[in-house]
Amino acid sequence: MLNILKEKIREKGCAVGTFLGVANVPIVECLSYTGLDYVIIDTEHGPYDTETMSDLIDAASKSGLSPIVRIGDVTHKEIQRAVDNGAEGIIAPCLRSIDDFKKLIDLAKFPPLGNRGFIKARGSGFGNEPWAAGTLEDYMKQSNEKVLVLPQCETVEALESIEEIVNLEGLDGIFIGPFDLSISMGIPGQWGSPAFKAALGRIHKACRKAGKLCLIYTNNAEEARLRLSEGYDAVANSIDSIEFTKAYRAIVGEIRK
Repeated sequence: MLNILKEKIREKGCAVGTFLGVANVPIVECLSYTGLDYVIIDTEHGPYDTETMSDLIDAASKSGLSPIVRIGDVTHKEIQRAVDNGAEGIIAPCLRSIDDFKKLIDLAKFPPLGNRGFIKARGSGFGNEPWAAGTLEDYMKQSNEKVLVLPQCETVEALESIEEIVNLEGLDGIFIGPFDLSISMGIPGQWGSPAFKAALGRIHKACRKAGKLCLIYTNNAEEARLRLSEGYDAVANSIDSIEFTKAYRAIVGEIRK
């Protein structure tokens, strides 16, 4: 199984994940018992350095969770350290122009789709995983299948070009960041706004037409169920720090009654 997330979507029709902003390896292992399909290791807003990120990727993979990494920006170092260490997907924030999206693909995919730098590192068992043990050409092809390129649509500029963006070769799907998208549109947090609803519909429709995945962040279970019923391929529901605080607040509230 090259990519757990793709496999889960094929099997179940959709997938459920969450963001890791403060988690360590044991927490990732605990999450593997919850029914989640994937985790997003947030190196944009989270405190993770390369070594910690690599250990979280490894823990997720070994626990049956698909490890996705949200990188800080579209640079060679940010992308290379994630994919070399076994990330099964790259989420890239704050993209605006078509060239931003093309650069992401170029850095994350091997030829003929891009120009990713070559090494057989931890993510391939240092070349010893069965899928990585063939010819160089086979390795590049398999790697391109393994790593999902899932840029965020969270700016007005990206929204206005979404139909062109989703047809870029090597782009596997779109991850919608509703908070920053609503802010960029000048309607922060106005989820019921007709303009915001139209934006989500436009992105989802473009992905469907292009045969690309469409993922979205959700705030709670009710919203997650709604998005999945609308046909999104996956939701990333909430953040570990939020749910950890909520759980203990509820427990302490019960104790102090």
